[in-house]
Amino acid sequence: MSNVYIHPHTQQHLDSIVRDLPQSLVFTGPEGVGLSAIVAYVADLMQARPIYVLPEKDEKVDLEKGVITVDVIRRLYGMTKTIETGTRLVVIDYAERMGVQAQNAFLKLLEEPGVNTYFILLTHTPSKLLATIRSRVQLVEVAPITPEQSGQLLDELQVTNAQKRAQLLFIATGLPAQLTKLATDEKVFEARAQVIRDARTYLQGRMYDRLKLALQYKDDRQGALILLLDAMKLIQGSLKTGKNPEQVKKITLLLKTHERIEANGNVRLQLASVML
Repeated sequence: MSNVYIHPHTQQHLDSIVRDLPQSLVFTGPEGVGLSAIVAYVADLMQARPIYVLPEKDEKVDLEKGVITVDVIRRLYGMTKTIETGTRLVVIDYAERMGVQAQNAFLKLLEEPGVNTYFILLTHTPSKLLATIRSRVQLVEVAPITPEQSGQLLDELQVTNAQKRAQLLFIATGLPAQLTKLATDEKVFEARAQVIRDARTYLQGRMYDRLKLALQYKDDRQGALILLLDAMKLIQGSLKTGKNPEQVKKITLLLKTHERIEANGNVRLQLASVML
């Protein structure tokens, strides 16, 4: 298999788990950490081919707007009851998109697994899974890779421009899937780099320009959350030379704003409130 970048401690943990594999696992970690690559690593150790269950819309796979319905789980239930002589590794990606009915149906599947059948759920938000499911699965926290590994990955991706390397590491150090996407897709990289420029303006620009940003991001909740995270990272970078009470206070305010937007607060008003 191709080179997979995994934090050494996570890799040791995975190697240990595979030696005595639980019937059900949940892999979680920050977005971009590469959960699918982790599955590929585990599947290779198990010498099994993963069977993916993905969100659907109108009976077609749709990773952006799809959900995992109770009908999808019922089809999975039927499949797991067929005879299988080898190891069957079922991977439910975007597991948080299972509705309550689908999760309850999956719970029954966990209680009556087929022979030689193992489940891996992938999600960045395990808290969205029912407590009854979380109590029946082993949670594996996938750690971001080390800064050294991030640099090695950029070497492998042949990113030699010093400025672009610095930008990529600022955006996604420790997140191999995100680093790979940004380094290989110029359009995605430029869009992401623009958010960083917007974050600088949001922190240091004229009031007029900052209010324009609040208006620009008013219908983009996810983009606004990334904008705030980038703003906090920019401030944290300046704090490396020494503590500044005003900057610490600003990070706290940005964090609270992020939490309110994440909790469905009005994006424009919340972004504008930081400027008051």
